[in-house]
Amino acid sequence: MEPLKIVVIGADAAGASAASQAKRRQKDAHVIMLEKTQDVSYGACGMPYIIGLKKDMEEVVAVSAKEFREKRNIDLRLNEEAIGIDTKKRVVLVKNNLSNHQYELNYDKLIIATGAKSNLPPIDGITNEGVFSLKSLEDGRKLNKYLISENCKKAVLIGGGFINLELADNLKKRGLEVVILEKLDNILLEYTDEIRQKAIEELQNNGLKLICSVDIEKIDSPLKVITNKGTFECDVVNVSTGFKPNTDFLIGSGLNFFSNNAIDVDQKMKTNIEDVFACGDCATIYHKLLKKHVYFPLGTNANKQGRIAGINATGGNEVFEGITGTSVFKLFDLGIAKTGLSLKQAQDAGFEPKITTIVANEKAHYLPNNKEIIVSLISDIKTKQLLGAQICSYDGILRINALSVAIYANLKVSEVKYLDFAYSPPYSAVWDAVLICATQADK
Repeated sequence: MEPLKIVVIGADAAGASAASQAKRRQKDAHVIMLEKTQDVSYGACGMPYIIGLKKDMEEVVAVSAKEFREKRNIDLRLNEEAIGIDTKKRVVLVKNNLSNHQYELNYDKLIIATGAKSNLPPIDGITNEGVFSLKSLEDGRKLNKYLISENCKKAVLIGGGFINLELADNLKKRGLEVVILEKLDNILLEYTDEIRQKAIEELQNNGLKLICSVDIEKIDSPLKVITNKGTFECDVVNVSTGFKPNTDFLIGSGLNFFSNNAIDVDQKMKTNIEDVFACGDCATIYHKLLKKHVYFPLGTNANKQGRIAGINATGGNEVFEGITGTSVFKLFDLGIAKTGLSLKQAQDAGFEPKITTIVANEKAHYLPNNKEIIVSLISDIKTKQLLGAQICSYDGILRINALSVAIYANLKVSEVKYLDFAYSPPYSAVWDAVLICATQADK
């Protein structure tokens, strides 16, 4: 009997997790992992910090190609791009990106983990030299090299989302002058007013310039960004205006897609086609509060989905219980995090939400270097169910994890206010800020 043949498309977080789990569970399976680039299994979230530290971009690689092949016994094929699938014939059409040779690869089980790509706006000059979009490891290498070779002093970052905010912090650490241009009338719109304002203050206090309501007209060479708010001369530009699933080659394959062309999957990572699974940033993910699938691309989610796809492709029956929508990022010394629903998301989902926000000390009031923490809780007025939480903190940002668990467990704010949080003066006041906020929300 022929061994089970599992083809995995993509070798980053989701694909690497899926291939590794499948091979671990079924050692005699022939697991083939296709990767269209030369890079595998790296932590893209670390790239802004590598840039700030002036380190080698290769340090974000988690598992090398050699380890996949020699230690995990996975048939990893680099520079091999899936350009189509035929689910009736059970084949993947593959192109070698070095030789352009094409061939058909048959499968018993197929796992699609092609991730996402930058969703770039149609700006004239966006392909000019010195204009980057930090997404892949190769993007990181090129940006890191360019910053050194061109001795960059001024940067313009187009888009005010997480990646550019983290990149702004780290470019500033390298001594660059940084301007952030945002199309919308503000940044961090899913956060409460108090947290958003604190983030803007942190940018300003560290010498960064934020300009909102900006329309980019063109990017000229030598580098200057021409906008309705003026012209900004610079040495380097990074464009980060969101992501979209990397699924163009699958259109017409018979797969069902979400509104943005993410692949629809169930809680077992199964698609609508038998023996075809999908996971990571190319697929939807189940949201525990909304009780439906959404698009929430994040490395942590991709790893979990990949693991489940690998288990179920080898005969398992693992179910993903869902996310609560947790994320965190660092802005200079300030941590900003959220979990659950924003006010607007809660309203759109049919809840009757309210926001309770408190500003408190992070630790006992008599200790030196005490800083403030902002906690915002979103709860349903009728049921008092905790729907969302947001935190802005210098030292205690990972409190957000406890609130993610509380939302996952469907706790009410009346239950959150009496949770058994650890206490010691260097870490919190005797009544933790989260408990204070829950108490206020319960009134």
